[in-house]
Amino acid sequence: MPNERERLEEHSKFVPHTHKYEIVSSSDKAHQQTQNYQHQHQQALLQLQQHNHINLHHHNAHNHHLQQHYPQPRRRSRLSSIASYLSAVPDEKAAVRGVFHQILSTCAVLVLSAACGMPIGYSAVILPQLSDVNSTTAEIAIDVEMGSWIASVHSLATPVGSLISGSLADYLGRRSTLLISVVPLCMGWCTLALTQSFGVIILGRVLCGFSTGLLGGPGQVYIAETAEPNLRGILIGAPYVSYSLGILIVYSLGSALHWRNVAWCACILPLCAAVAIFLIPETPAWLLRNNKQAKAQKALTFLRGSEIIARKEINDMTERLSKERATTRTNENIFQLCTERCAMKPLFIVIVFSILQMMSGSFIVIFYAVDIIADFGADVDTKSAAIWTAVVRMLCSLTFCVILLFVRRRRILTISSIGSGLSCLILSIYMYARLGLPKNNTDALVAAGCLFAYIAFNTAIMVLPGIMIGELFPARIRGRTAGGVFAAMNVSLFALTKIFPMVQSIIKMRGVFMVFALSSFMVTIFMGLFQPETKGRSLDQIEDYFNENNWLWFKRDKRYKEVALNEKAEKAALRAEVKA
Repeated sequence: MPNERERLEEHSKFVPHTHKYEIVSSSDKAHQQTQNYQHQHQQALLQLQQHNHINLHHHNAHNHHLQQHYPQPRRRSRLSSIASYLSAVPDEKAAVRGVFHQILSTCAVLVLSAACGMPIGYSAVILPQLSDVNSTTAEIAIDVEMGSWIASVHSLATPVGSLISGSLADYLGRRSTLLISVVPLCMGWCTLALTQSFGVIILGRVLCGFSTGLLGGPGQVYIAETAEPNLRGILIGAPYVSYSLGILIVYSLGSALHWRNVAWCACILPLCAAVAIFLIPETPAWLLRNNKQAKAQKALTFLRGSEIIARKEINDMTERLSKERATTRTNENIFQLCTERCAMKPLFIVIVFSILQMMSGSFIVIFYAVDIIADFGADVDTKSAAIWTAVVRMLCSLTFCVILLFVRRRRILTISSIGSGLSCLILSIYMYARLGLPKNNTDALVAAGCLFAYIAFNTAIMVLPGIMIGELFPARIRGRTAGGVFAAMNVSLFALTKIFPMVQSIIKMRGVFMVFALSSFMVTIFMGLFQPETKGRSLDQIEDYFNENNWLWFKRDKRYKEVALNEKAEKAALRAEVKA
């Protein structure tokens, strides 16, 4: 008696399989696969015609037996899926090659992210050396007010670059915008290395800050548009690890070198990044939207490792783009597009979450961590403390990116916000309890422990806005909205950093940490209500979710949850049947 697999294969001879995409290839191997498939398809049609004289009763009985084991709604789907799988996945090496190319492309962006992280920490290098009047490094006289401008003007220039980056990313391309950002960064470092006055220092800091803003949005969008859904979590969070690495590098160089030599050394990473980014392709989504289908096919073939798989994705993207253009008016501007349902919802989520993130102290605690510990009476070496805070920040960011591979976004946010809130709440209550009492070593230990726990838990809250910008916004406005949101976030951060000392003097540090705790708990409530689960979903599936007529997560269409589960189950079933 024939087994189930043999019956399935025998039945498949009489059912002509049609793919939903046309295989187009440029290589000999792909061309040969296409010819083989067309030959098999013609033979199947011929056999079907030759077997029309088959006994009808026997044929119906055979079909009835198949329906018992393979229900009719799923039989055609599974047959076509098996055919698609066998023809679209030539070998496992193609998948491995695609993953390697995606990581390689992301690493090129990460080198530039690390280069843009170095100016963030450079003020901690140059200010102590210029302020030390007894040292030979104090070549330019500055006072406290000048020092505050050297430290803060970088954050003031970053929103300008972020605002411009959105339009550049949409009109010139994500990759081209990243290459452009290298120019002001190198100019800024060279200016700082050659400066002889306070005004030129400010100019160099402005150029570096402008470049950092120019990178932020396009970098996140590039990774989101080139990575597969299963890899997108860890890859799109990696730039924050690179930022932390850049800060750590500049801190380490500053502890051993003159501030001018640090500036010269900082030119190396941008130049290396420029070479690496020049060698990677533009995102297929941008190329396709700009009517460059051949280049999009070539870029996606590089990123997926297989031309046949790339062709399938290109056809799906083309079909979706055609439907989108059919329903979009040509004279719509960015403000009109942002009022659409699929854009307004993610904008609301990202903006409110960013406000709560800053109110929870994600960046304030990082900026003032050493001062906070010192306020508790601890004898802290500034250089060592700065290096260790950078190490902790980088390790926490790296750990978080790995966690993104295994844990859902919503669950991570819940744990992170509750942990951050409890850390700040405990520290605030302890400070209220110790009010008026003399400081001791226990105070410093409690402060250091709570701050370490806060940084570890709060890493997710600090990183997720960048991930959300790359994942949630619809494709047609992703570049411009990413740049605008990054600009607004940097302006708000600059203002918050400026007014923090005044707020601290009014409500004291114990009150500040109470505000951080309440804001962290509000993150839990807000994101639990509005944030969709994006782990394992494609960017198109996320966009479809926001097109639904709902705002709250628990009122979503249940099919959104089933999409990822069904795809995962079907892939597992296919692999099991193919190996059987």
